[in-house]
Amino acid sequence: MILKLRKLILVILLILLQSALLAQTPQILFDKANSLYQQQEFEKAIEFYHEILSQGYESAEIHYNLGNCYYRLNNLGRAILSYEKALLLKPNDPDIQYNLDLANLRVIDRVSLPPRFFLFEWWDHLLDYFSLMQLTRLLVSLFGLAVFSFISFLFLKKDLLRRYLMILSITLAFVTVFSGYLLYLKSRSFVSHRYGIVLNTTVTAFSAPDEKSTDVFIIHEGLKVRLDDLRYEWVKIGLPDGKSGWIKLNNLGII
Repeated sequence: MILKLRKLILVILLILLQSALLAQTPQILFDKANSLYQQQEFEKAIEFYHEILSQGYESAEIHYNLGNCYYRLNNLGRAILSYEKALLLKPNDPDIQYNLDLANLRVIDRVSLPPRFFLFEWWDHLLDYFSLMQLTRLLVSLFGLAVFSFISFLFLKKDLLRRYLMILSITLAFVTVFSGYLLYLKSRSFVSHRYGIVLNTTVTAFSAPDEKSTDVFIIHEGLKVRLDDLRYEWVKIGLPDGKSGWIKLNNLGII
């Protein structure tokens, strides 16, 4: 009985060892996908990139390379979706922004808006410059520095250094509060405003979540839309110019 149990344990260990050896790490898959991209095997490279994502790993580089593959295959909607996901993780990357702008030039729909006041534009750029993770790290770092400088102020005896540390502590406290406010606005916007990319060539928006309702407008592949409401397989979308309508959820890729 003991001998059989030992054999069973040995077999299980061998199976687990074999699975561990056969399992491919995300880095191996990423290298294979990049190699396939260099060989212009874009469809195969896409499979490897999606395999990494299916394992729960995500990075701006993966989505960026995935977008490049889709772009080379003329799959505009998924290319823009991938670039948008990459930009969400790394908002101040010039390469991602350049490729996204390049892909958006091919989008048929053009929503023209009146120019905004420059301070509003500056504020939006400031919010978009940092990702949620970057703002969180910045806030923690600033808070730590503010606490350290204040503690140093309490224990130092030299008046000149205490004066400088007091000024530094107040400045860091102000910047910490401001960063916390930015993080609050960024997280609230992320939760309350979700966006998607149109994946199909042409999509008709309806006045209600019913194909028998009135046609409101037509949108095309690659357009970025705001998601306002969700009912079963229908989603209410909003355009920058104020128009809104209902489309099937499977027409969109969620950012």
